[in-house]
Amino acid sequence: MSRTRKFVMPLGVAIAAGTLAAGGVTPAVAAAPSVTGTTQATSFVGCASLYSNKPGRAQIKNICSKAIDATVSVDWSWDPSCIRINPGRILSITWNSTAGKAEYAYEC
Repeated sequence: MSRTRKFVMPLGVAIAAGTLAAGGVTPAVAAAPSVTGTTQATSFVGCASLYSNKPGRAQIKNICSKAIDATVSVDWSWDPSCIRINPGRILSITWNSTAGKAEYAYEC
């Protein structure tokens, strides 16, 4: 039984990943190498990547080669206004720090 499970689980994961890739779906969280050489989780949707995150302030990086409008998701009922970010640039966005940290960055 354990031998079958070791084969079937990776196969199922590979099929699911292939299905998502074929459909053009991008995962909300992807692994990205950091300056220290370790891997950290980076949240992104489309070209907007959450670069740094503190209560009341976040930095969004444009990871594409076109200008985008982006913001962050702070609360299910409210998000800061969108900002224009040129290709490869990182810009800060702020809000009332009592609302907490951003969950992820996304294009508007």
